[in-house]
Amino acid sequence: MEVKAPAKVNWHLAVGNRRPDGYHPILSIFQTCSLFDILDISIGKGPFSIRVEGLEGLCGPGCSTLDKAAFLWHEATGFDGSVTVKVMKNIPSQAGLGGGSSDAASLLLYLNSISENPMDRDSLMSLGAKVGCDVPFFVSQARSAIVTGLGENVRPIRARTDLQGFIICSEEEKVSTREAYEALDDRGEIPGFEDEADIEETYNRPVSEWSFRNDFDLVNRRPAVDVRADEKLLLTGSGSCHVLLTERKKLTLGNGYKAMKVSF
Repeated sequence: MEVKAPAKVNWHLAVGNRRPDGYHPILSIFQTCSLFDILDISIGKGPFSIRVEGLEGLCGPGCSTLDKAAFLWHEATGFDGSVTVKVMKNIPSQAGLGGGSSDAASLLLYLNSISENPMDRDSLMSLGAKVGCDVPFFVSQARSAIVTGLGENVRPIRARTDLQGFIICSEEEKVSTREAYEALDDRGEIPGFEDEADIEETYNRPVSEWSFRNDFDLVNRRPAVDVRADEKLLLTGSGSCHVLLTERKKLTLGNGYKAMKVSF
């Protein structure tokens, strides 16, 4: 079975103080876009096993989010088949686009769809949260949502379909999520979280009026792009990719960057 795993962007991403357990609460607006990884999933006879192809060079054998998702599914359900996933990777890694989380969520959704005793959506989201903080959003299959807590609280909102632009990726700079959060811990005063109703209302305004923030701007370099008055350049996730919302058909960048045309 061929499955599409969409990328996401964060229009707003506020990060709170580190909790005693080492994690950081967030307040964010997520939205999926037209950039996808493609998963070719095959299920065979048992005993349980998981084999992932196509991620060589990105992570070690058995260390991908797909491996983790499959093992958790096996533990939770007793599933004893063999799973083979061939990944056509289109979403850049360590880019703030949620590619690994989306891959894991897409596998869980597929396994749930063929199960004789499928989990309800909330239980599947809770299982996904054990794989990664962005996985519950992708499991929810919301096009856009306000995401809070550690990513486990997903409140779908009406997605805008009039947005388009470019994802701008550095071909040289990668930002480790762990290191990015550690850098935020060195901040002085940390701004509080905005009201959810206020950021949802902002989301529905013209893009030129958006006043969103991403706290990871602190640790990411802004690409050299001439942003026009009716455009908006926003960092997504913990970086290192940015999103330029624009009606331009082409975008020319300097060496070390690439632009991917997307719609939302």
